[in-house]
Amino acid sequence: MAVEKFGASERFACALLGQNRSAFRKKKPDMGFEEMQLRAELRAVAVKHPAWGWRKARWHLLAQPAWDGVALNRKRIRRLWRDEGLTCKPKARKKRRTGPGAGEQKRLTAQYPMHVVSFDFQSDVTSCGRHIRFFNVIDEYTRTALAIIPRRSFKAADVVAVLENIIAETGTAPAYVRCDNGPEFTAAALIEWCNTVGVDTAFIDPGSPWQNGFIESFNAQFRREQLTGEIMDTMAEAKYLAAEWKAIYNHERPHGSLDGMTPYRYWETWTQENQLAIA
Repeated sequence: MAVEKFGASERFACALLGQNRSAFRKKKPDMGFEEMQLRAELRAVAVKHPAWGWRKARWHLLAQPAWDGVALNRKRIRRLWRDEGLTCKPKARKKRRTGPGAGEQKRLTAQYPMHVVSFDFQSDVTSCGRHIRFFNVIDEYTRTALAIIPRRSFKAADVVAVLENIIAETGTAPAYVRCDNGPEFTAAALIEWCNTVGVDTAFIDPGSPWQNGFIESFNAQFRREQLTGEIMDTMAEAKYLAAEWKAIYNHERPHGSLDGMTPYRYWETWTQENQLAIA
């Protein structure tokens, strides 16, 4: 800029700014066809998933057969991601828990799929300002989204119906269900259903959402990646958007705690590795 805009000589501009003259004259190497394709693919991923960072984009490419044999190391993807001007947020540091129950003994941890199922409600509004609630259910071991059901209101009977549909789809009942102490979750209908099916409850302490961290993290991702960027006019649109993001989350979105695998693939891999134990 000093040379082109202000008419300074190359020698004077480099001396003034502390820039080596050989570095100033050095040109960028020509971009190969492979790098052009890789940059285009990264841009396509960023357009389709605006909330993703370079880590998820890298895991997404590693899962594609078309990129087998291509060097997709972290430094390269991060450099290209930045060169393209795409979002590259620093990884947030986790804060130490200081609330009630933070120093208690370690809570129940899922050991296999459908061992512990967590669920919670998430609120939003349609464009007309009417309230809408999403009933989100996940499997803690595989992080699979089992259900994302939007309704204007929920009763205990509606919660039971969703859980019965999940059992019919997966072919197995959960060993434990983890939730808060909301009226829909402590109602007699849900307690009676748990006793009938043989499911144990793992209620969290009142005012302690960190004890149900898996579903809270899921709610945050659903809010950031879908609800924040969409305007819902009707319930039909809310159901479509929920089903769309559920499919993306389970089948396309890489998960950091699953070594970059999608929840669906992680569940399938676990099933294949433990077929004898399941039988």
